[in-house]
Amino acid sequence: MIDGVVAQAIVDDIAERLGVPVNVMDDQGVIIASSDRSRVGSLHEGALRVLRTGRLFAVTSEEAHALRGTLAGVNLPLRLGDEVVGVVGVSGEPSIVGEIAQAIARMAELMVIQQAFLGEAGWHHRVRLQMVEDLRAGLLTEAGWRQRQQLVGCRVEPPYHLFVIDQLTSRPARDPLDAPEDPSERYRRLEADEAETIIAPDTKGVLWAVAGGSAGIALRHRISALCQKEKDIGALDVGHADNLPALLELAAQAGFALRRPLRGMVLLSSLELPVLLARLDPRTRSDAVARIVGPLPEELLHTLQVYFAHDRNVGDAASALNVHRNTLAYRLGRVEHLTGRDPRAFQDAVVLQVALHLQELSAPE
Repeated sequence: MIDGVVAQAIVDDIAERLGVPVNVMDDQGVIIASSDRSRVGSLHEGALRVLRTGRLFAVTSEEAHALRGTLAGVNLPLRLGDEVVGVVGVSGEPSIVGEIAQAIARMAELMVIQQAFLGEAGWHHRVRLQMVEDLRAGLLTEAGWRQRQQLVGCRVEPPYHLFVIDQLTSRPARDPLDAPEDPSERYRRLEADEAETIIAPDTKGVLWAVAGGSAGIALRHRISALCQKEKDIGALDVGHADNLPALLELAAQAGFALRRPLRGMVLLSSLELPVLLARLDPRTRSDAVARIVGPLPEELLHTLQVYFAHDRNVGDAASALNVHRNTLAYRLGRVEHLTGRDPRAFQDAVVLQVALHLQELSAPE
């Protein structure tokens, strides 16, 4: 099930980047790829134990002498669903290589999920996909972040700049750079260096990009130019973070901000109120919408949206709506009559605008 030729290329890549010896064994416990080519084809008794138990098996130098074809190291199962289809081993004393072995095994499992070891470019793409998913879920650790960067051959240094790109015309969202067969095409279109940037779509096809230092500043200009050129694309400039915990918090805020459609280049800092409101549970949001603006017909809801978008300037809002100022004044009076809140009064306007934000957040994606 695991192709030995490609597995060897992967092993060589991991060993070169991380500086640790790695072995891959098939579902019979035979070494099919190794940093030490002389071991390929031999039986690994430690792998047989992992295949029988489905659990990690660590071997010290003293214990290794009793196991045929086995050196000190940590051996972990490679799974496809519930099935163990092979074993990955990292050589070295378990106390030293234990944590990195877990990271390597997870990367290898990503390849097994594809039912085969992928070519180098495809494998690197899968690692970047997983980095984006773990970033969105808040699951990245400092060690995992560094190790995965080493595995894909990139180095993203703080301050981290985070961007999210979405395509307005196709929700559920689609990759705004047209889901190229070659993931490197995304980097070419954004003129981004794969060695300094992580760019990958999430499970909905929304593109996430993390760049460090000056690379992030340059990427901001390119994304802004893309939004200006292609009007159906929106992007969120999430901001910058000086460390990984701050980056995780920005990613969480971006997730809330994405519940609203993006139009053009949008700063996360301009969406502070919607982001705070998005943290409310759905029932609370829908109840507030029904209570505050529920009585308003679509025409008056749209009127309020335009009125607030123009900072309650009657002349500008009337022009945008293509109606006379008196018509707008009449509609605002109708809003007050139906809701009990006057949009021309500051305190009432705040409540009505919050309700509109909540309505937007509660709309089906």
